[in-house]
Amino acid sequence: MKRWEGEEVNNKIVNRIMDSDKWPNLQLSENLELLNELADESFSTQTVSGMLASTLMYHQIIEAMCLHLLENCHFQIQLAVYPAMIDFSIKENKMLGSYIQELKNSISFHKKDEFIKYVTNFNNIRNDLIHKMKKNNPEVIFEKTKNLKQIFNEIFELYDEIQGEFRVVFHSFKKDIFIEVNEEFDDE
Repeated sequence: MKRWEGEEVNNKIVNRIMDSDKWPNLQLSENLELLNELADESFSTQTVSGMLASTLMYHQIIEAMCLHLLENCHFQIQLAVYPAMIDFSIKENKMLGSYIQELKNSISFHKKDEFIKYVTNFNNIRNDLIHKMKKNNPEVIFEKTKNLKQIFNEIFELYDEIQGEFRVVFHSFKKDIFIEVNEEFDDE
């Protein structure tokens, strides 16, 4: 019996939801952990250069978090419209503001508005620091950066909580919908 193209794609979706290792994950997580350590070390120097360096490193980590949450949103949408197929693409190397806008325009999720608020706040401070650096003296730069680690930590805690909620949602899809579908594919 010849399978139709859509059936093959649907089988890939079923295989992906059935294996939690294939669910969206944070890309290059080991590098991001190292980057986080370096950012924390730079921040702890309490020097202007250390504070600016940590700001840029935290920014990169936040971008990775946003990308991961977008991938989670897309995966949840795909699961919700199954057996229909939907293709998403996330353009990498965009500015953080673009990822924030994409998150705003995506599906709702646990603590979405709070996450976006903190990320937007961080991004506004970073933009002000980096793009107006020549207008700021070292004392102003230090003053603007002194709370960034706290803001980053809030973002990280929210991200971790949101990620946990997405995994619960994916597990529910797996358990409530896709177990039966997977058994149908196994029976063929």
